Amino acid sequence: MEKLLLFDIDGTLMEESPTHTASFNYVCNSIYGVQTDIESFPRHGMTDTGILYELLKKENVEDDQIRNGMKKAFSAMVAYVSENLKPDDYKLLANVNSVLGKLHNSTYSLGVLTGNLQAIASLRLERSGISSYFAAGGYGDDSRIRSELVNHAIERFGKPIERDNIYLIGDTPLDIRAARDASVNAIAVATGVYKASDLTGSDLVLNSFKEEKKLMDFLKI
Repeated sequence: MEKLLLFDIDGTLMEESPTHTASFNYVCNSIYGVQTDIESFPRHGMTDTGILYELLKKENVEDDQIRNGMKKAFSAMVAYVSENLKPDDYKLLANVNSVLGKLHNSTYSLGVLTGNLQAIASLRLERSGISSYFAAGGYGDDSRIRSELVNHAIERFGKPIERDNIYLIGDTPLDIRAARDASVNAIAVATGVYKASDLTGSDLVLNSFKEEKKLMDFLKI
């Protein structure tokens, strides 16, 4: 019986990437010609597609213009991150390597479900040294809607799997909502901008991956 754990990246596996964050202002200016303020934008838990769309709508950019420039904007974003990437952009959170190592050697397969564009996610996972753990993924350029990334991750996983055996692990209420909308299990970890008390509605809440035993017990490992 296949079982799949899908991990968010920012705030769950790694600290938020300053360069990736800055790339939104860069592409909004260079591709669409508008000034934006990503730092004041409530982006946590959103996909890159959704963040870019909402940032531009806030500046009254028309839908057609947004759609027509999206492919070029994504290419510019990937290039910006690739050229400016630094260690702070792929800094792992506490005990992540230990947890991934144990899970990788269990009956579970691992994947990512992240708002990052696939190329940016892959670059950060590789630089952090954890890319080999993951067999599948759903990414921010797959859809604006986070729950739909689960379908893409299942497709890339390439094996029959029941949704009852899929767990989405993230650090925001939007991760929990995406899991519910996709009819999969939700595990929340309070290592991002939200406290454990903000992450109600999940099947399990961890303060951090230092609570390794609590996670393993829940997963029956």
